[in-house]
Order: sequence, then structure tokens, then C-alpha cells
Amino acid sequence: MKPVRVLQILHTDERGGIATLAAMIGDGLSARGVHMDTVFLFPRTDLGLLGKMRAVAAFTLRLVRDDHDAIVAYQATASFLTGTIGWLRGSRRRIVHQTAIPAATAWPVRLADKIAGSLGFYTANVANTAFTLGEFDRYPVAYRRHLVLIEHGVPQPAPRHGRAATRERFALPPTAKLLLNVGRMVAQKNQAVLVTALAGIADAHLVIAGHGPDEGELTRLATQLGVADRVHVLGAVSPQDVADLYAACDVFVFPSVWETFGLAAAEAAMSGIAMVVADLAVLREVLASPHSPVRFVPADDVAAWTTAIAGMLRAPPPEALRHIFAGEIGQRYSVDRMIERYVDLLSLDKGDPET
Repeated sequence: MKPVRVLQILHTDERGGIATLAAMIGDGLSARGVHMDTVFLFPRTDLGLLGKMRAVAAFTLRLVRDDHDAIVAYQATASFLTGTIGWLRGSRRRIVHQTAIPAATAWPVRLADKIAGSLGFYTANVANTAFTLGEFDRYPVAYRRHLVLIEHGVPQPAPRHGRAATRERFALPPTAKLLLNVGRMVAQKNQAVLVTALAGIADAHLVIAGHGPDEGELTRLATQLGVADRVHVLGAVSPQDVADLYAACDVFVFPSVWETFGLAAAEAAMSGIAMVVADLAVLREVLASPHSPVRFVPADDVAAWTTAIAGMLRAPPPEALRHIFAGEIGQRYSVDRMIERYVDLLSLDKGDPET
């Protein structure tokens, strides 16, 4: 039998939670005999409006001619194209992902997604937490019919270098207390609250593993507050480097104003690092445990972040408790379990899902 051929579509070639998810799904399905092709809707991140319109037009033509058995898309514009063009050309599997909550999506894109989903253009519309699934409770019944919950798989972070070697490699102070944030430098990730809080924590340094359009603004803020020498922006780093950083830093800090899952927070939990994270319903869901050592703080309350971080540095949760917690989170978010759900979605021998 000819292997199933799947086309994965991402917006751009950038590191982050979406790229990590796509890579895990691609690798997992490939290992099960599925032929995977991954492409990018936008060849660069700096195209501008006209450039993006041209890229969308060119990609639409590509989809019209495409002959993959299934199409998997991860972001709003790619999802809309996958649903509409895939439906028009008769693709039997059109799987899309809700990688942003509706309130954080521009209204034209949100409306297009609602129309496409309600018309049945998606055969599966994936949310990776119960919280995200619940964000669509007021959508039409026809839209919600194709929603499916597949919890995010999270590979166990496995550091390859010791604490001292990692700090030396990234030019981080060898003995200072290090706060670690992992995420793109955009408004959603809210790193400004960390830079501001740092001014009240004299003995700590902040490490940001990520890049993005807010980098210049955050650098200016650090300079204004007199903490620029204690803020270390590493840019985009590999998953292996992130695993090393979890082991080399003292407290993981995650002040996002919204998430659909919070991959970095789950990874940090599995690494056993002390954690202070934003008090979001989705993070309380993902990190739920009777043994949770996590401190939850209102996302924009600088004073609360300053107090919580200082307290965590002074008295981190016992290592044994963090170890138990890490095991629970690792078991809950099994990558193999996630991949099996996608295998089920791609079982083309089970008949057309629309019949």
C-alpha cells in the first residue's frame, strides 16, 4: 500500500512552540510510515502587507495543484487556506490547529476561521487544552462539531552540558542567580514585566531565550531602569540549548498574558527547575498537580512578580518535590500518546469523514 502523504503548513520558519509541535508531529508520523512534507506560507518574516498578499496568492495556487492525502496547518491564515482550498479540491483530511485564542486573533482572521469551520471546511480542528477548547463554546454548533482535544506532547528535556559549562558557553555569570524566560519577544510573552521586576531584585540576572520584534523596546527599558547589564538576550536557541539552560538557571519565569498550552512552562516543569508563572487558567490546567511547587502570579502585577521571584530565589521548593512534579507532568504529556491521536485522524482506510 502506498504511504499516506501529508503536507504540513506553517507561517514562517521561526523557532517557537508551534515549530516544536510541527516537528514532533512530523517526526512521529514519519516514524510510523507517513510521508511528511513541511512548507512555509511566508518565506520571510519581513514581507510587509503586499508581500504577504503575494505569498498567499502564490500558496493558494500551490494548494489548488497539491495532491497530498492530507493537509495539516498550524496558524490562522494557513488554516483558512487549508480548509477552503483543500475542501474545493477534495482533500479528505484537512486538519487545522487553534494556536491562538479567539480574543488574541485579528477580527478578520477570526471571522474567516469561524466561517470556514462552520461550513465544514475543516475535518478536524485541534485544540491542545480543555481551556482552549472552551474558548469556542459560543461558536456555532456546526463549527464545534469538528473540534477535537489533543493534548500537547512534550519531549523530556535532556541537558547534555553541565551548569558551569552552559553558563560559560552563553557568557552568563558563573555564580549569579539566573532567571530564565523562554519565548519570542512579543507582547503576548510580556517580558517587560520581568525586566521591570528585575530592578527590585538586586542579586539576579534575567536570561531570555528567544527573539522577536520587541527586543529593541525591552533593551531600551532595561537601560532606562539601570538593569541592562543584568539582562541577557540569547536570541533563538535550539531545543537542546533550552534543555541545557533549564538545568543551568535557578528560576523559570513565564509572564505570558495568554497561551493555548504553554509549552515552555511544561518543559520547565519536566526539567525540575523552580517556577514562577502567570496566573492563567490554561497554565493552572497544564501544571495541575497535588504536588505542584509552582507559584502563580497575576500577569501584569510587577510588585507581585518582584516578591514571588525574590521569595523563590531565597527559598526554592524542595528538590524532591520538584522531582515528583516533573515526573507527573512528563507522564501526562506523552509524545507517543499525542502522535497516536494524529495517526487516528489520518486513518484514510476508515472512510471519508464527511460521509
